[in-house]
Amino acid sequence: MTPEELLNAGFLSARAVTATPQYSDGQLYVRLTPTGALRVFVPTDRSQEVELSTGNLLNPEVLYRGSVRDVVALLRHWS
Repeated sequence: MTPEELLNAGFLSARAVTATPQYSDGQLYVRLTPTGALRVFVPTDRSQEVELSTGNLLNPEVLYRGSVRDVVALLRHWS
């Protein structure tokens, strides 16, 4: 899953939304929807798990944690 795939699926880099929090071990992307925000954390180390979450940044509701081959597969865990 590439940053371009995430951008094409409607995700923005969290850095475009807020200056905090900063992640040193990966990138956080946010997709804003009418019902709230969906976040995906993509670790720098591709062998680590991707995390899909919603809710408060400090107390997120984790919807999925695991490996994902592409953004289409990722979004299946949400819909």
